Amino acid sequence: MNLLRPQLAKFLGISAATMLLVGVVFRFAVYRHMYIAPGDPYGISDVIEFILGIGLMVILSVSALAALVLAIRGPRENRIAAAWLFGSCALIVMLVEPLHTLAARWAP
Repeated sequence: MNLLRPQLAKFLGISAATMLLVGVVFRFAVYRHMYIAPGDPYGISDVIEFILGIGLMVILSVSALAALVLAIRGPRENRIAAAWLFGSCALIVMLVEPLHTLAARWAP
């Protein structure tokens, strides 16, 4: 039974994009409205944003590892799925900072 199939690449790519979207929406819609105690350098919103960032890094790391294994093992469709997964992860890594900055700047 081959657990590393193109469906895994699709699932990991969609998971990474969803995690990015959740982080950007949180920064845009929720971050400013959460409570920060007077005199505290950070609040619960900063902790949540940190956890979302760590989650995104974990998903991207697992995706990169899965793309490497898919590229090494299996038939041609595994290599195509690995290229797609690696490309989508690279795109997400490039988009994280600009989207986060835009979400912070345009937040209501």
